[in-house]
Parts: sequence; structure tokens; C-alpha cells
Amino acid sequence: MSKSPPAWLAPQGPDWRAHARERIHDNPWFALEVDQTTAPTGAAATYYVQRYKNLAVGALPLHEDGSVTLVGQWRYPLGEYSWEIPEGGVPEGETALAGAQRELAEEAGLSAAHWREVLWMDLSNASSDERAVGFLATGLSPAPRAPDATEDLAIVRVPFLEVLDQALLGRLRD
Repeated sequence: MSKSPPAWLAPQGPDWRAHARERIHDNPWFALEVDQTTAPTGAAATYYVQRYKNLAVGALPLHEDGSVTLVGQWRYPLGEYSWEIPEGGVPEGETALAGAQRELAEEAGLSAAHWREVLWMDLSNASSDERAVGFLATGLSPAPRAPDATEDLAIVRVPFLEVLDQALLGRLRD
């Protein structure tokens, strides 16, 4: 049983008010909308919002020896190579856990006996409604890999503390 949230978590002040909305782009992953709004300050504002169609999920696969499995790939929007936990999108109708399980198998070739939800995040919340959930996956065993047609993934198994050090140095950013 969880206790009630502290009072300081309650919203403060007025909310944004939307008066008109136009969808100016739509694709299988997201839509882009432009809203005519009134800001909490009372000022009129035009607001562009990216509406995501999938929940983002990630799984940190933690092996019994304290190592983790990461996947590496080129990320087109950034023009950079990225080492990251297995992650992907969960379409409507699939649970976050099922999506994380699918992504772990597809990208890292692993399945996990134990799953723990450890993180919820609102990503780029000033311009999008994208949300993410992260899981800790333990009790790992091999599973068939099936990366997407555009994914050329490298896989490494690295001690967790080394991964943490590199993240704290800004070398692992996803």
C-alpha cells in the first residue's frame, strides 16, 4: 500500500488553455500539432507539440556477475554512435513489460526471468508527450535475436561499474 503524495507535489497556479489545434504532420511514429494557447501567465502563445504513438521502453540486463549487456548503433537524428540499453517503442495494445521483453530479445538476444520497473520519465516534455519506462532485467538466458531491418547492432557485456563511470563522464548518454 502506498501512502499519499506530499502536498508540495500538487499543481501550482493556472494551467495552459488550448483554443485551436491543427495537425500539420502525421506518420507511423508521431504526429506534429500546432496549438493556439493561452499560457499560465495569460500570454497568447503558439505551441508546437510532437505527439508520440508509442511508449518508449528500455531494459537494463544485469547478469549475475554484475555485468550488463549494451547495444551499440548509429543514431541518425544525432549523427552519432550510441551505446545504450536495449530499448524501443511499445504500440497501443502492448504492455510496457511485454514491449521491454520483446526489445531485450530482439536487440540483445536475451530473456529475463525477473523484471522490475525502476523508472518513469517524460522525455522532452516542453515539446512532446513522449513517455518512457525503464526496467531492470535479471535471471538472464539466451533468446533468439530479431533486430529491425534498419538496426545494425553491436553487443557488449561490460561490468556495471564501468558503464556507470562512463555514463557519469558523459560518454554514455542514452
